[in-house]
Amino acid sequence: MKAAAATRSRFEANIERQVGLVRDVLAAPAPDWFKPPRGRKTFLVGVGTNHHAARIAAWLWSRAGFDARAVHSHDFIARPYRLEPGDLGIFLSHRGSRSYTVRAEAAARRAGALTAAVTATGGVWKAPRRLLTGPMEDTGAFTQSFTTTMAWLLRWPARPALLAPFRRMEESLSWGPAFPKIGTNADVVLLGDGLREWVACEIALKLQETAHARARAFGLEEFLHGPCVSVGPGSVVIGFSSAREPRWDAARRYLAKIQVPLIEARSEDWLAQVLWGQRLTVAVCRGLGIDPDLLRGDDPRYAAARDELAFTPAR
Repeated sequence: MKAAAATRSRFEANIERQVGLVRDVLAAPAPDWFKPPRGRKTFLVGVGTNHHAARIAAWLWSRAGFDARAVHSHDFIARPYRLEPGDLGIFLSHRGSRSYTVRAEAAARRAGALTAAVTATGGVWKAPRRLLTGPMEDTGAFTQSFTTTMAWLLRWPARPALLAPFRRMEESLSWGPAFPKIGTNADVVLLGDGLREWVACEIALKLQETAHARARAFGLEEFLHGPCVSVGPGSVVIGFSSAREPRWDAARRYLAKIQVPLIEARSEDWLAQVLWGQRLTVAVCRGLGIDPDLLRGDDPRYAAARDELAFTPAR
C-alpha cells in the first residue's frame, strides 16, 4: 500500500474539486417540496460520514430555530423512533445501496412522515424524493459527498448565514496551521467543542480509513472529564477549537503540564476546519508513504473479515 512519491491521489484530487461541486449544488434548482420545515420535527439520519453531516446540520438547524435532531441509521431502526404524520425525515446515504439508512427511510414513509433522500447521482436509491449531491466517490474515504450533502442541508432552512462557509471554500482550502508530523505508532487524539466534536469525528475517520492511524475523537468536555488521562508520550492532540469556548484554556494547561503537544486548527468556520483536516489526512499519508486511495479493506485478510460485517436486520 505504499504510495509513489510523485503520485497525486484521487483522494487529494477530490478534496480540491469540492469547491466546484458545492457551487453546483448551491446553484441547482430546488424541488417544490424543498421548503423550510417550520413547525415540524426534523430527523437527520445517516451512518459514518453521513452521521457526522447529520450531527453538524442538526446543531446548526437548532441554532437557527428549527426542531432538528440527528439519529444514527441503526438506532433509527432498532429503537425505533416514533414519527408522526407531518414530521420530516432526511436520510443521507451516498451510494443508497441496501443499508439501515434505506430501511429507515422506508419505515419513516410508512409512519406518514415526509421523507427525502440525499444521495449521489447515479446511485441505486430510487426514493420518492431525492436530492442529488453529484458524482459517485471514486475512493473509499469520502470527501466531496460530505461537503455537497452539507450544502443541500444548509440550503434547506433558507437562512443565508448558514451558507457563508461555502462562499469561503476556495480560501479555506489553503487555511490553517502547519500539519503535525505523525508517525506510524502515534496516538492521535482529535478534540472539538460543540459541533466541532463532529468535525473531529469526521477527520478521525479519514485518518483511520486512509492512513490506518490510531485516531480517536472526543468532544472537548468529554475528554476533560476522563479520557484526558489516556494521553501521554507518543500522543498528538489536534484541537478543532473556537475562541468562544473558554474550556480550551483548561485543555491547554493540562496538556502543557503533561508535555503532550496540542495543535489547534482554531476557527469559527467549521467548514474550513473540515477542509484542513482532509488536507492533514493527505499530509499524514505522504509522511507514512501510504496511498490514501488504497484502503486497508483491499488487503485480502481485511476483505474477508469485512464480509462478516454484511448488513443484517436490526433486532
